[in-house]
Amino acid sequence: MKVGLLIDDHMARPGGVQEYVRGLGRFLLRHDHEVVIFSSGGSSNAELRLIRLGSALNLRGSGSSTSIPITFATRGQLRQLLEHETCDLLHVMAPYSPTLSGRLLRQSRACHVMTFLVAIEPGPYRAVLGTFARLQAATLRRFEARIAISETAAATGRALYGGSYDIIPCGVDTTRFVPHAAPLPELADGCANILYVGRLEQRKGVDHLVRAFARLQRQAPAARLIIAGDGPERRALEQLVAELKLTNVRFLGYVSSAELPHVLASGTIFCAPATYAESFGIVLVEALAAGLPIVAAGNAGYAGLLAAHPGNLVVPPADDRALAGALAALLDQPAYRQQLGARNRAAAEQYSWEQVGQALLNMYRRLLETQA
Repeated sequence: MKVGLLIDDHMARPGGVQEYVRGLGRFLLRHDHEVVIFSSGGSSNAELRLIRLGSALNLRGSGSSTSIPITFATRGQLRQLLEHETCDLLHVMAPYSPTLSGRLLRQSRACHVMTFLVAIEPGPYRAVLGTFARLQAATLRRFEARIAISETAAATGRALYGGSYDIIPCGVDTTRFVPHAAPLPELADGCANILYVGRLEQRKGVDHLVRAFARLQRQAPAARLIIAGDGPERRALEQLVAELKLTNVRFLGYVSSAELPHVLASGTIFCAPATYAESFGIVLVEALAAGLPIVAAGNAGYAGLLAAHPGNLVVPPADDRALAGALAALLDQPAYRQQLGARNRAAAEQYSWEQVGQALLNMYRRLLETQA
């Protein structure tokens, strides 16, 4: 089987959708299928072949960064490209744009599947996407199946595109994130490390974590806050740390894929304080796989995921006091942290790419058999 993965966003931009595409592509290759990625940006590597069509126009929406694709390829050129690639199935990452994925869908003779991956709050950005959706009525009818990574993502998908969605979660390479990975040497000094990993953007709520840590330091002076990631809010967060006179905070900056397992292995507690617009939480599953207890803000996506994993703590979004209290409760119970971490590691296997990828592959086969 040959599968084309369509993502309108730039593949070199850090993000959960890009991780989904890479993870799915690697799974398919391991199982002897062909894969090609169609994207507005990025490049091929030793594992995955990418065809770049046009360029990505960077935007900010729903408190995060994104992009829309700009391509000037003609209909004939797109049709010729698809005929040359001869994909059996095109798997589109949604929401998608009429300017790239939508144009390829119009010319495609393959089987078509959509995965809706994001949660978007009502507002100007969702209104723009709603306008795009009305322009995409013809291509929306071309999908043989619609998937969402969570009920939260499905709710946004229904609001924009209508229809029904099968829930198949994101996959994670659970062989990379393990409790016995080597921690970063500079963080393996016995401190209790409260760890955040992710982009430093407004909706990620890291300012609330910093303020919660300021409260926490009064009762747990040996604790340390590790902030791994980069983004437009970094300077403001560094200023906030200085204003609050916090001395035990480390900014690691951008963390590569190779470094990430070691960063997670350095944590004592994983904290995810995003306030809204989270559809699932790949980083939470990575923390589960690493055997870390989790404290998270109860946005719809995080709350939905952690509801299946009791013992981890969920607090109201943007509530600094509640966040500090939850972190303090876990810091005070090392035996419970160890038990919870072991349960989390076992639970993470349901999100392995072997399980998630097999569910997607089974759907592909059913659809292709129906078309035959």
